[in-house]
Amino acid sequence: MKKLTITIKIEGKEYEVELDEDFAAYLEQELEANLPPHKNNTTKDLLHAYLKKCHDCYLLEKRVESLLKKI
Repeated sequence: MKKLTITIKIEGKEYEVELDEDFAAYLEQELEANLPPHKNNTTKDLLHAYLKKCHDCYLLEKRVESLLKKI
């Protein structure tokens, strides 16, 4: 699978992350919505984005549990 590099800027530092192409495309969309990769984000922005994703995962897990109970 092809690899892509995404750059995320936090507190003036740039971090490059190499990801599989499919996941990179997904992550770019998520970052644009929650932590714009080309903006100089703060640690607070990063924490907020992380907590939002944690909440999304929590809701998804609850939904999966509910669906499994119905099966």
